[in-house]
Amino acid sequence: MRKLVDVYGKQGLCLAMSLSMTLLAMFGGPSLASQSETVHHYKLLSTLEYGGQSQFSSEFETLWKVSKLASSDGKVQFCLSARDQDIAENKPSTGEKISLKELSFVIDSKTQHLSATSRELAFLEKVSNQCVMTLKKVANQNVGKTWKQGFDLSSLDDSLPGQLRFTLTAVPVKTEAFGELIAVRALSEPFLVKIAKREAGVGLLQCRINCVYVFDPEFEDVHLTVSVFRATTNVNGFNEILQHTVATRKADAEGKLIDLSELGKDKDFEKLTSKVGVTSNVAVVEGGPLPQWAKVDGVRAAQVANICAAASCEGALNPVAMVFLPAARTVQMQSLSEPITTSAQLAASGGGGLENMFDWFGWNWQTAAWGAGITFGTLGAAGAFDDEDTDYIYIRSPSVP
Repeated sequence: MRKLVDVYGKQGLCLAMSLSMTLLAMFGGPSLASQSETVHHYKLLSTLEYGGQSQFSSEFETLWKVSKLASSDGKVQFCLSARDQDIAENKPSTGEKISLKELSFVIDSKTQHLSATSRELAFLEKVSNQCVMTLKKVANQNVGKTWKQGFDLSSLDDSLPGQLRFTLTAVPVKTEAFGELIAVRALSEPFLVKIAKREAGVGLLQCRINCVYVFDPEFEDVHLTVSVFRATTNVNGFNEILQHTVATRKADAEGKLIDLSELGKDKDFEKLTSKVGVTSNVAVVEGGPLPQWAKVDGVRAAQVANICAAASCEGALNPVAMVFLPAARTVQMQSLSEPITTSAQLAASGGGGLENMFDWFGWNWQTAAWGAGITFGTLGAAGAFDDEDTDYIYIRSPSVP
């Protein structure tokens, strides 16, 4: 696969993959009889916000096309491509290049090992594969139950948390349009991230991530995801907070979102999502760039936490990898963008921040359960969870002594 990158380059990799599969089919290549390709489309809405002595807000929305090719040897090739106009409209203000147009990787369904075809994904690949070592499968027998899952990340980087722990709950959600779906919520325990010596102070980030994933009953397709990551610190002598909220939702090729309005009427789903902690957007009074800790340590912590949270919800990397990898690349791009400097500009830009996100889902979560009574700077109530009657599952990574 890496040879394809060298020959065609990243821009032509998806085309090269399709071409190679076509030629194999024409000339009777191995295992082609059992190969199958499926195509999905997802709309992604990502909001990155910062609050301190100044404020920062960046919103990104795009449509992703996901080509998924499975073969008889148990390997699944993914090729993800974003719309050209979205990349042009949301490109970073700096000269740093971040590939959002195309992402590609292979997952071995037997081992769940992820192999990226781009060096840009090397760190995310490493985190994903470390997660696999400590995964507990979310299977049908866990629906209606609450359990715990732990990840050992101590072998990756001493600036990352040594462990991430989640409390998970899975409930069935019945819909007329799609039949029975499975909603899985993950609430993390608070975790600490070291801030490198780049600024006046040295300290820690206090972090947390909550998310909900809606799957089909076989956990083969993702219909909806919402994730909220928050990090707070006083390393510079005053309170600062970084928040990344990202949602993905299945759509058609034109970008029309699937109708999930029925979910908003389900009491079990409303109760499940009430602790995720989606809030209205930060008010930008004095706009400024992200501080260095937020650009580097905060964004990387958000990327790692999203990978772990997604993997814990599924118990595997397929299909959640086609959701968390675009989200991870998007938030990195947003951290390099120009800030929106005033509330007026925020409204004029057509973004509207998370106020639009509530409408984006198709029902009024803001007045129901999402973020009720929660402010942007609150980490306490959002994400609280009940530890009663849960079994904690923690498998130590074999690569860590």
